Amino acid sequence: MLKKSLIIIGIITAVSMVSACSGTDTLLQKNWGKSHETAAYNQTLNPDADKTLKPVDSLDGQAAENNLQEYQDGFKVKEQQQTTFNFNLK
Repeated sequence: MLKKSLIIIGIITAVSMVSACSGTDTLLQKNWGKSHETAAYNQTLNPDADKTLKPVDSLDGQAAENNLQEYQDGFKVKEQQQTTFNFNLK
């Protein structure tokens, strides 16, 4: 009697474990990669920019050159002046 009930419990446990692992797709599996695609889409200012061949008229050459120079100067390491304290103890 005990042996039969242990076998039945074992079979029920095995069937329930197999059925739990073979379920339908979860919400995470259905939406895999959607957040990445949404973030990339939301960061695209003009998705049809590659179809337009006209030049950009927002900055003239001198303003663009100044902006580029300031950007490149921002990466240069600036030496900081070190404060020196001299004490004369006599």
